[in-house]
Amino acid sequence: MSVMLRLFGAALVVFTGWAAGWHLAEKKRRRLAVLEQLERLIALVQDEIVYRAAPLSDILMLLKERRDMPGLCLADCGQLQRLACPPDLDRPAWNQMEGFFTRLGSAAGQEEARHCAYYLRRCAGLRDEARREYEQAKQLYAKAGLCCGALAALLLF
Repeated sequence: MSVMLRLFGAALVVFTGWAAGWHLAEKKRRRLAVLEQLERLIALVQDEIVYRAAPLSDILMLLKERRDMPGLCLADCGQLQRLACPPDLDRPAWNQMEGFFTRLGSAAGQEEARHCAYYLRRCAGLRDEARREYEQAKQLYAKAGLCCGALAALLLF
């Protein structure tokens, strides 16, 4: 009985290590998804400003009707300029993108288009970096967690 309990505990420790690694990789995937959604949002805002000259309130309603940006929590947003940091995005990345929203609507059409293009390039850079981090995490974190779990199980057994 004691040996079975120890084996079960060892298996549980190994599984916990793998799950911790998988969870960390999943956080990287969610960050990448939010940056892709943010990039889509900026491109859509740019198109609406340049081609339709739509007011920000109409753009926000259009964005809320879309269902392809769930990570941005647009349903809770009253004004586009006050969009809060998405829960799956880290603060340093948001600090680089927040200026897009706070300055939105403060310039004329041509200037606003340049403003959108600048933040679109900035978001694409963050997305590319997040994609590289996710690819590395996907390859490493679950395996490293599994190894750490196995090592802990050996030490405990």
